[in-house]
Amino acid sequence: MQQQLHSLQFFGEWMILILACSIALFFIPLTPSFTLHSTTSTVLNVTDGKTFTANLGVEFLAEHSNTIGSTIHYDYLHLSLFHHQENLSTFSISKPFYNKHVVASIQEAKFRNVSMMIDGWKVHGIGEACGLLYLDLRFRASARYIQPMWPVMKDKLVDNCGEMKVEMCDSGSSVVVNPFLASCDVYNDLVTNVRIALFGMLIFLLVIAVAVPLIVEHFFCSANFS
Repeated sequence: MQQQLHSLQFFGEWMILILACSIALFFIPLTPSFTLHSTTSTVLNVTDGKTFTANLGVEFLAEHSNTIGSTIHYDYLHLSLFHHQENLSTFSISKPFYNKHVVASIQEAKFRNVSMMIDGWKVHGIGEACGLLYLDLRFRASARYIQPMWPVMKDKLVDNCGEMKVEMCDSGSSVVVNPFLASCDVYNDLVTNVRIALFGMLIFLLVIAVAVPLIVEHFFCSANFS
């Protein structure tokens, strides 16, 4: 009787420890594979006050290695700007490239002659009107993880940066596009799968953690009545 009770208590303590470790792992910030942010953009012309043609720029930095020391090579990269599910422009690198982790290696995706229609207007100050539109930046890439004595691993990175508000402000003499993307992190499929697995493990452990006290209580009741 005492031995069985001690075994149940030992099992419960291990469950609490595993549950705590799983929660900690789930909330550990993981390093993104890509970090994107917008650069200063220029407006080329304005048509009837509603349609703008502009050049937009997005800088991106690709991580050159991961936490286990693998070198990352990229087979292709596609960045696309969407407005109301319409593809406005796509920037592509179709040949393999390797990005060294230095400031000089930061690259810029340039979207040229992008025609955009304003979604709405607002006034910032006296005589300064700003046209607003909302873009979605979508990202696709293929990565190869290379490490000595290990086979090459391939992974795909597919993500989007959500809705981005673009402001085009007319000061009277010129139209200026404010930076529209402060920062956007892109994770690979492997990271997403790890998070899903941890989430599933958390649910499983929570169910067991709730069931263990009930089993112990039932065991005590049965023992007392017998």
